[in-house]
Amino acid sequence: MRDVVTEWTDLLASLFRGLGMDEDQARTHATLLTDASLGLLIGPLADGHWDRADTAFHALLDTLEPRWSAGEGR
Repeated sequence: MRDVVTEWTDLLASLFRGLGMDEDQARTHATLLTDASLGLLIGPLADGHWDRADTAFHALLDTLEPRWSAGEGR
């Protein structure tokens, strides 16, 4: 599991750096997206609420995406 988290986080951090974020901002957004995504996969396995998890994931993306487009991390 550690390898998966590391690979996802590194990949996303690289993507965010390419969008103009500095290293700290890129790493923070990558960690947030990776960890939240994993939680949104684990939660429905326990409670079966896949639709809620999907809605929550899209809400997270909608919240973060404007910052990615602007290349801002905060």
